[in-house]
Amino acid sequence: MCLLCATQCALPPGGRPGAPPPKPRPPLTMNESTNRWTCRDGKALPYTRWAGPSGPARAVVICVHGLSGAASDFWPAGETLPADGFAVYGLQLRGQGNDPDVSHRGDIRSAAQWTNDLKDFTRLVRASHLDIPIYWYGESLGALITINAAADQNKIDDGVNGIILASPVVALRDSLRLSFAKNLAVRTLLRFLPGKRVSLENLGNSEVQVTSHTTHREQMQNTAHYIPRFTLRLFGQVESLIRASDPAAANIHVPVLVLYTPNDALVPAEAVDGFFEKLASRDKTKLFYPKSFHLILHDVDREAALTGIRQWLDKRAPRRR
Repeated sequence: MCLLCATQCALPPGGRPGAPPPKPRPPLTMNESTNRWTCRDGKALPYTRWAGPSGPARAVVICVHGLSGAASDFWPAGETLPADGFAVYGLQLRGQGNDPDVSHRGDIRSAAQWTNDLKDFTRLVRASHLDIPIYWYGESLGALITINAAADQNKIDDGVNGIILASPVVALRDSLRLSFAKNLAVRTLLRFLPGKRVSLENLGNSEVQVTSHTTHREQMQNTAHYIPRFTLRLFGQVESLIRASDPAAANIHVPVLVLYTPNDALVPAEAVDGFFEKLASRDKTKLFYPKSFHLILHDVDREAALTGIRQWLDKRAPRRR
């Protein structure tokens, strides 16, 4: 064991003797005239920024959308929070419907690409908003990405000051679990054909009720960022984020706000309660919306949810005098 450690420590920076040194990362850049930013791997992604506050911002909110979603899903927050002094940004996830590379839509090689993008985008935003708090607001899959990034605080150069989690999919309802035969078939294909694309309809999830008046299929029919099929690899990475959410809770120490509902067709409320109890943060709040479904910000409790978010932010980012 000691000999192995000594050998590993003696290796040159490139790894194996004679191996070429790692390629330098391209610089992170943000172009506010085109609303595009450059990721650590050189990929250019769009982002959304809503009209800013009339005076100096007292905090920044970076929104992270869910599967088949887009930054535009956060328009209620983007059109409301700036009036209270908050700058609001929307991160467009790679592999989703607004990815400029059409061939990459519906695919992701590693969930770490999502968390890295969130952390890097935050660094760029912070450079434009010095000395004020930054909060992440993730919905559904975006909440999972936020959870895993927040648990990795020691690797974020500037840190994040708190997180908002709306309908975090920390577990799936039993009704959404695949049968033994279908699960075996999917896992076999995932191993040998990870790039194979399937639709949510193939997995039996298209009729999931996402608001009190729409299903997922109905919601997607009128969205420009709709993705008809996803790779099995992407679903595997989403599953890895779900499995990692409970262990991640023990490493989250920043303030946390959780918004959830008993009518969520994806995640049971008791699973969210269990995750909430595991959070290491001493400053944690949960708000329950009994009339809404998964997409709380687009359901009957929208105004109540926005009020709850504003009040939570007000206490942690008071107005400047």
